[in-house]
Amino acid sequence: MRPVLANLGFIMQVNGLLMVIPIIIAFCFNESHALDSFFLTAVVSLIAGFLLNALCERKELDFRYSCMLLTIAYFLIGLVGCIPYVYLNIFANQDLVSRFTDGYFESISGFTTTGFSLITDVDVLPRSILFYRSMTQWIGGIGIIFILLAFFYPSEEIAHFMKTVGIERIGRSLKTLLALILFVYTLYLIIFAPALYFTSISDPVKAVSLVFSSLTTGGFSPLKDISKLADYQVGLILGILMIAGAVNFSTHYWILNRQFRRALTKEFRLFLAIIIAGAIAMYWLTGLDPYTVLFHTVSASTTTGFQFTDLARLGINAKLVLILLMLIGGCTFSTAGGVKVLRLIIFLKAIPWLVKRAVSKKVEPFRLEGTVVEDVDVVFSLMIPVLALALLSVSAPIFFLNGYSLIDSLFEVTSAFATAGLSVGIVSIFMPLGLKWLLIILMALGRIEAVPLLIALGLRVRK
Repeated sequence: MRPVLANLGFIMQVNGLLMVIPIIIAFCFNESHALDSFFLTAVVSLIAGFLLNALCERKELDFRYSCMLLTIAYFLIGLVGCIPYVYLNIFANQDLVSRFTDGYFESISGFTTTGFSLITDVDVLPRSILFYRSMTQWIGGIGIIFILLAFFYPSEEIAHFMKTVGIERIGRSLKTLLALILFVYTLYLIIFAPALYFTSISDPVKAVSLVFSSLTTGGFSPLKDISKLADYQVGLILGILMIAGAVNFSTHYWILNRQFRRALTKEFRLFLAIIIAGAIAMYWLTGLDPYTVLFHTVSASTTTGFQFTDLARLGINAKLVLILLMLIGGCTFSTAGGVKVLRLIIFLKAIPWLVKRAVSKKVEPFRLEGTVVEDVDVVFSLMIPVLALALLSVSAPIFFLNGYSLIDSLFEVTSAFATAGLSVGIVSIFMPLGLKWLLIILMALGRIEAVPLLIALGLRVRK
């Protein structure tokens, strides 16, 4: 356990250093109270990091320890990340328990790229807090997992860990891959933040925050007037960014290298087909205008969570379509949540393959697009949707017993587990504390995913 804590210390140090960005923004806008909260967050994160490094032995981690580090990191970084919300008392809570719960809820929602928010009026927030909320999505969606891969994981076992968390290896060096990812995301920021600024988002901080929220499929909106999302120009930009964040990063890699055929993988084609099919179904079931239907379908499929219409008014069938879209989610090796499209493909193909294997021993190895998939990866792809359905079937009745309809309860817990953030109105500052903590757990489990969590708890992987 000591190597895990030592390496966790490094993650905390990186998180503390990243706090320099909101500190600078708070200083530029003369937001002294917010500035104090960011300094406190940075100091706590750095001190915790240095202590963990000093008291524990730093070593490379094996498969199980890396899964443990991934699991602990999200809960701990969310704990430190809630300091600005609690310090500023963003939610105007009278008692300390509610104050901490709401702050931790907002923090975990950001770091898991869910986008559930208890904040009712973002215009009263300091601009630095708006940026900080979006930055937590970037740290949780991109930063933590690649810090693990690039610095902690032993090279002889890294391939299996990458498959487990849905990451495809491109090139020889993980650090080079990390640099390439940061370059591509920075390029999107440079292109689309000014584009949003020159449409109807005249605040540069809000424009940058929107790019962060959509590209990381996080969904935190810095806009009080959500009708701006109904603007066709804004919607087109956000739609491009949401899909870009939800597709496998290898798609960006092959497009940059002008290898367009390799970019059009089976997973990518099916992902687009799911969006189109979902939009057609939603249009037929709701009768809403095509733009509204397509925007919310993309938002659900990419697990981003932007919305500008009241989803509570939708019929049961329309809500079921959105639930299915969120549960499937985006592509592997992306910031999107859900079961992931590639795992759905393996799941559907593996069932008849397993039946043939049970009947006859002379069965060819399982293949996907000509590549042999190891048995353990097939098992993982079967476990994830089954475990997800089991978890949702236990969680939804808890909301139902608190007075919400069964379909709305299922919608909300699916949105949390898929880190989508779409809501039918249950998520609010007035929600009971117990339900808030249930959603906190679901959001964290959805981002960590079931297999790494089970391995962290002691599941042994055998080929």
